Formats: sequence, structure tokens, C-alpha cells
Amino acid sequence: MKGAVCRAPVLKGCQMAITVISAPGDAALADRVRQDLQAAGYALVDTPPAEAGHILVAVLSPAGGSDPAVNAAITTALDNGQHVLPVLAQAAPLPKWIDHLAVLDFSDHYDAEALRQYAAALAAPGAARPLKVITPRVQAANRRAGLWLGALAVLWLVIGLVLVGVFHVQAPLEEFNTVDTLEAATIQAAVGRNLPRSTQEAENFPLTIEAAPTAQRPLLIATGTALVATREPRR
Repeated sequence: MKGAVCRAPVLKGCQMAITVISAPGDAALADRVRQDLQAAGYALVDTPPAEAGHILVAVLSPAGGSDPAVNAAITTALDNGQHVLPVLAQAAPLPKWIDHLAVLDFSDHYDAEALRQYAAALAAPGAARPLKVITPRVQAANRRAGLWLGALAVLWLVIGLVLVGVFHVQAPLEEFNTVDTLEAATIQAAVGRNLPRSTQEAENFPLTIEAAPTAQRPLLIATGTALVATREPRR
């Protein structure tokens, strides 16, 4: 069963596999990790398959963290949705793509039981899926998608300019005017009820504004000011 822990009695046909990767200088620790995982019943493969559900054990050190082959194996595993189990042969920062992962630090003391427990947790049927990481491959895909979207935007802009400038395609002016007229009538109906119609109402207009709905207040003030301006005699 995919995702199940591969123990020795059921190793045949089991789909869980582990690949151990390291820089040449960390080969001794990588060999020890392989031996212990194989003894625990896991299938060890040199080249991990492309499907999810497999584990890459990355043995790291200052040299291993900058090794191109190690980094390529890590990013490939992440792109394939596989778990990465980092093991430190020497104290070193993790590559940025996996610096969010828990690490087994074997720089001072090797702990085979901790290795088996970590592998079992990743291989368990209910284990969480690996987090999606923005690897170089994902970045390249995002750039390609951005270029395509940008090209489409430019294409539609050119088409629009040609339609307007050459074929004189315009917006439906009559329809727009109808909509504007309806909007103006709606606003007038809402605001007109609160406009002053007498000297007394004009004196109480500030109180009317305070009592009016908040959305109507700017319209009331602007309309009242415009009415006063049109009624004042010119000097």
C-alpha cells in the first residue's frame, strides 16, 4: 500500500522506498544511514521514482549543503511531492528549500533509533503531505505563466486599440446615458426628500444633515450648497 511503512516481512511489492543522498565527503555517514534503514525493513533505491510517497534522506554538511548534486536531488524530490529527511553530518545551515524541516543532528552523536522514528513518521499512512516549496522549477513555471498572461494582456490591448481606432467600435452610448439617468433619478429621489423647502427648514438644515443616513450626507451638503449658489444674486 502506498504510504505504508515497509517492514522486512512485507517488503516484496511494497511501494515505499528511501534514497540516501550525500556529498562525497559525507559518504561514511550516508552508508551507515543506509544500513540502518535497510535493517529496519525499508527498501533502498539509488534513484527515487518520480511519484509521491517516497523519502529522500539528505546527509548534509557545509560541503554537502552546497553540493550541486545534493541540491538537485532535494529540489527534484520536493517537485515530486516527496518527503525530505535532513541529516547533519556536520553543523551547517539547511538549504533554503528545506530550512523549515526538522533535522537530525548527527554531528556529535549518531542515533539510529531517532533515524528510524523519523522515517517511520514520514512513511506512516496518516503522515501529512510535504509542504509546497517554491523551487527553481516552480519559479520557472511561474515566470512562464506570468509571461503568457502579460502577452495576452498586451494582445487584448492591441486588439482594443485597433477596434476603437480603426473600426470605430464604441461603447453603447445610449445605454450608458440611460443608466446615468436612472442613477441621477435615484439619487435625486433619495436626497430630494431631505432638502429644505422653506426658510425654517433651511435654518434646521444642519440638523437634517446629522439625522440623514451617512451615505446621503455628502450628497445633501453638495446639493444644498449648489442650490444656494444658484439662488444668490450676482453682484
